[in-house]
Amino acid sequence: MISCHTKVGPRFVGGTILRALFLPPFAWQPYNNAYSADSGPSPFEIYEVLAKRGIQSEILDPHKRPLNPFSGRDTLLDSLDPTRALRVLTRRRDVDIVVSVGEGAAVPLVLAKRSFAFRPPIIIWDPSLTESWRLRERMLDIALPRVDGVMVLGENQVSYIEKRWHPRSTPRVIYHHVDANFFAPGPDAADEYILSVGDDVGRDFETLIRAVEGSPRHIKIKTRRPVSSSPTLGPGVEIISERITYRELRALYSRCSFVVVPLKQTINASGVSTILEAGAMGKALIVSDNSAISDYIVPGETCLTVPCDNSAALRAAIERLSSDRDLRDQLGSAARSFVTSRFANRPFAEGLASVLTEYARQ
Repeated sequence: MISCHTKVGPRFVGGTILRALFLPPFAWQPYNNAYSADSGPSPFEIYEVLAKRGIQSEILDPHKRPLNPFSGRDTLLDSLDPTRALRVLTRRRDVDIVVSVGEGAAVPLVLAKRSFAFRPPIIIWDPSLTESWRLRERMLDIALPRVDGVMVLGENQVSYIEKRWHPRSTPRVIYHHVDANFFAPGPDAADEYILSVGDDVGRDFETLIRAVEGSPRHIKIKTRRPVSSSPTLGPGVEIISERITYRELRALYSRCSFVVVPLKQTINASGVSTILEAGAMGKALIVSDNSAISDYIVPGETCLTVPCDNSAALRAAIERLSSDRDLRDQLGSAARSFVTSRFANRPFAEGLASVLTEYARQ
């Protein structure tokens, strides 16, 4: 998700200014305060575009304990923050639109909105759709039918949300984004290994490990999720579980031969950050054919695709890319062009500005 200073507004005087209040599920300000040029993805570029479009953006992070009794337990619970909700309902009635990043922050607002006669529209951006976590499902049941709008990352989520929750308006697809200036091809590409990256529950590293069993290929898997010991990790498989900086992540991309994104079938766009980061780096990709990420790839042009949970097909694709440098270069170049034209911060922000303006003025 994007982040910014507490307030970022238009630099011009006059004209209509739309005031948008963003409620993230966890604190964004520490990253903003520590940011310096090229230390990581820019937390400001998107908001500069919004400002030029007449949108003043303000961020209100969740509180820490004791103001937020849910703090530190889970980002979903953290985002409920009753003190923040009360502050919005009583003291931020001057905004034109409230954007709950994820569904958590929207829950107390939609339940209390009528009691406080709160008029600004409440929008959910990127609800975490699930059929396995009952608590999150219950929060989605509360929030999605009651909010004034929903912004999602993929076309597949539109019909799913409409069929299950019957929202007040058709969800709008705004896609995901990447800082294509930070994640860009570098001079130190060395073809040292094959890389796979990801922490979300939709990753299928077990299938990847089966696919390279007995292979001489060197595979690096960067994840903080536990990886099952069955199948057994081969000598060429390296798990990187410690936290790393964005610059260290970029270096991992830069030195790899290509990137593998093994996925389970999911509703959410699992793997999208890795796909966009690797594509922006000009790296060839192998991606499991999960419909949730179909908006972010062009099979055969920006990546190779294989069926989900098919280690034989994944192994064949890995061997194909490993032995064909020209194909890697071709896919990587096309991926870079595709990502920068559609999902880089600036084109993304233009689309976001249009949707926010539309919702705010309904």
